Amino acid sequence: MAGHESSGSTMDISQLEKSFPAPPESSHGDRKSLPELPLLAEIQSFSQIESPASSDDLSTSTPSSSGSSSSSMIMSPSLKIPEDKELPPPFGIQLKKVHPPSPISKEAPRPMTASTRRLSFSSIPEPKRRIRYGTGKYAGVELSPQPSDNPEDPLNWPMWKKHMNFLTLLSMVALVGAMKTAFVTVNSFVAIDEGVSYTAAVGLTAVPLMVSALTGMTSTIVAKIWGKRPIYLVSSILIFAGAVWNIMVRGDLAQNMGARVLQGLGWGAFDTLVVASIRDTYFEHERQSYTLIYHAVSVGTTWGSPLLGGVASNGPMGFALQFEIVTCFLVVLTPLLVLAVPETSFARSSFSLASPTITRSQSLGPKSAFSKDAVVGYLSNIKLLSYKAQQVDSALLTQAPRAMLAPSTLLLFAVTLLPYVGLWSLTSSLSLLFSPMPFMFSEASTGALMTGPFILATAVAIASSLPFFQGSFTPTVHYTLLATGTAFAAVGIFGFGLYLEGSMQMPTDGSGQPNSTPYGLSFMGARLSFPIVSLLLGFLAAGSLALDACIQPVIQRSTNFTSADVEVGLRNAADMQAGLMCMRNLVAGAFILGVPNMVWEWEGLKAVAVGMGAAQLFVAAAACGVWWSWDENVKRLDGRVMRLVDLLGLKKQGSFFDMD
Repeated sequence: MAGHESSGSTMDISQLEKSFPAPPESSHGDRKSLPELPLLAEIQSFSQIESPASSDDLSTSTPSSSGSSSSSMIMSPSLKIPEDKELPPPFGIQLKKVHPPSPISKEAPRPMTASTRRLSFSSIPEPKRRIRYGTGKYAGVELSPQPSDNPEDPLNWPMWKKHMNFLTLLSMVALVGAMKTAFVTVNSFVAIDEGVSYTAAVGLTAVPLMVSALTGMTSTIVAKIWGKRPIYLVSSILIFAGAVWNIMVRGDLAQNMGARVLQGLGWGAFDTLVVASIRDTYFEHERQSYTLIYHAVSVGTTWGSPLLGGVASNGPMGFALQFEIVTCFLVVLTPLLVLAVPETSFARSSFSLASPTITRSQSLGPKSAFSKDAVVGYLSNIKLLSYKAQQVDSALLTQAPRAMLAPSTLLLFAVTLLPYVGLWSLTSSLSLLFSPMPFMFSEASTGALMTGPFILATAVAIASSLPFFQGSFTPTVHYTLLATGTAFAAVGIFGFGLYLEGSMQMPTDGSGQPNSTPYGLSFMGARLSFPIVSLLLGFLAAGSLALDACIQPVIQRSTNFTSADVEVGLRNAADMQAGLMCMRNLVAGAFILGVPNMVWEWEGLKAVAVGMGAAQLFVAAAACGVWWSWDENVKRLDGRVMRLVDLLGLKKQGSFFDMD
């Protein structure tokens, strides 16, 4: 019995271990819990699988013999079964099929650097944001800058709120432009009326312009701490007070100057902050059209208002009528600034640092339609002061001054300065040149000479702001524009001085009448064409605006090269433009005061024109050489001067690979 049982129950231990692997051992030698058994098939009757011999043996064995047989089968290593027979299942269980365990993969573990997810060793989850896209026809346009999820973000404002803010600021820009040139047509009459020199009279234009340069830079710095809204409100009050004061002080130069200084204190904010407000409010694909409108209105009202101002000053009230008209508009605009111009400064840095996800999302902006409830809700939430910088330090306070002193800003200042100050100083001298004998121009006639600058300057301002021009600003376009603008400006300056000086000379060929003098009206009428004078001033204005067209693209190239992100780039661009305008207005005020003292005689006018024209040709050539040879070095110096070393990666959570 024992021999028969041994011969029928012998098995190979190695084959047994393949079917039932030993449990793994821990590093301390203790066995861990057994692994999960392989998947068992459906249990069937013993007779379907068991061999006949095994069936007979099991049927004739007693429980004790069966137990001893099983025990001897497991414990005795010498027991063997034929290789052609399958191993009987344990504990008398018959199986239909046994699935072996899945083989362990022999591939090397995948390295962490090959992961499709970004590597990060930070235990703090990194903030994520969705990439937002436009709506309607701009549904496929990725918004730049990316708005936050906060409905108070100016980028998320409804369009009626954005337009209301823009139109109110644009109206103030138009009034400021008209007030700047209010005295261009009446300088001689103010000098006679108040018994002062012409230099003192043009001081009513020069001094507030220089004051606005100082307050413009101050406004740019203060806006970084408390936002733009309180500065707009204070500036509008100063302008309103100065305009009212100007109405009541005709005949008193000191009080006139005080009123103009008050106005200059308010001009600075609307000279430097409005462009930044447009960039705060509109996305990049929307911004171009509003920037075009802003430039057209600013240029058009500055050089077109003398046409109407001269006509208004012809009456018994003189120049005071201009300020009465301005005051009527300010009565409406000042409270409108309180209600319609909310704060556009918004701290969006925490959102810009978050890593974008692939999820698409549309802007929150257009979802709020204009309605009575929307207006009531807006008015109930409006605040006088709604922005405060999180940290005020020297780095924040010196951002705008550093941007003003950046090499790109200084190059633009040099190449655009002389046409700009030449236009201001020569137009401020028109009343000196044409109001006395032999011309005896009235205020309206002097204003008519501004037709050329108004038309050509506005046309160039609009053309240079068109999207196709801004999108195709290559180095070749840059140098071509510099050459074209310089040529027009030089023709205007040279032509104005040489043409007037030549027309005022006595003829040397004997064609003049025997008793003719430079002051004889018959002599002058035949030799001087006032439309040509206006056209030459228009060429000067067109050249100045053509050179100004280089400002925004050059600054944008610099900020794209040096700025860490879109928000920093927009801030630096606004600071550089504000600094450039402040420097030009400061120098323009000095030229307005100085040039009339040099053009009392026609020879002096010729000398001034030749000197300014020749200097512009030299400066433009030198600037082209610098940009041609050291353009990239100039942009690098911009980053150093403005301290735009990108330390953002040192502050972000995660590894080096997160910066890709």
